[in-house]
Formats: sequence, C-alpha cells, structure tokens
Amino acid sequence: MFENDLKSKLLKIFNCKKVSFDQPSNMREQECLFVEIEVANNTVKDGRVFSKVSGKAIMFGNNEKLPFGYFSKRIAKSNPEDTKPFFFFDIESNTKRYQDIVERGFSFIYFFNSQFDPETGTIDSVNFTTTTEEI
Repeated sequence: MFENDLKSKLLKIFNCKKVSFDQPSNMREQECLFVEIEVANNTVKDGRVFSKVSGKAIMFGNNEKLPFGYFSKRIAKSNPEDTKPFFFFDIESNTKRYQDIVERGFSFIYFFNSQFDPETGTIDSVNFTTTTEEI
C-alpha cells in the first residue's frame, strides 16, 4: 500500500544506493537504508487510504562516507514535498561496528494519503490485430 511511495521518498531524501525492508544480513551491506516498520495503522474511507507508519531506519557505512550529521543534512537539503509527510526523530543514533564501519540510524513517522485501489479504472480503448493464416 504505502511501501513503494515510502521507498521512493527515502531514496530521494537520503541519496543511498537502495532502500530495503529486509533485515540486514551478517555482511552488513553498506550504503543501503534498511527500514523496519514497527506499526502501520491504515484506514480506508471514501475511496482513500490513510496510513500512519512508525518505523526505524539504519545504514551501515564507512565513517567518512556516513559522518555524524549526514541524515540531518540530507533532510535539510531535500525537496520539502518529499519530507512533508515525515516526522524524523532520534536522528543520528550510532553503533560502532568494526574498525571504521558504523551503523547510524533514525526513527520516523510517515503519513500516507492516497486513492484506495488506484489500479481500478476504466478502459478507454482496445486495439486488436488479426492475422489470417493459410494452411
């Protein structure tokens, strides 16, 4: 429901290689934002879906590529239309992993509002092609 929109906005805001809803593996893939959805409250009313999504995100990276302030700076530099549905907090939580590899993260609340079941619609036109085959 909200996953694709959330993923695309996080990619734009944090300029990372990818966003994943999977658990991080033991390899600790770097420059990938791992998102953990804690609670997703959804309401469908009058053909619209409203969601309030609470979660956490972490990223692994080299200390030089992921310095303190990285997330705050990316949020500040982002297009306001991308950050508008978010409330970010606990920004720059830190866990030292191995030598210069760090794990940094933040928590968020994401508000989603969209048309319910947008795949449903009307067919405007259909084109058929016929061929005749001689035997």
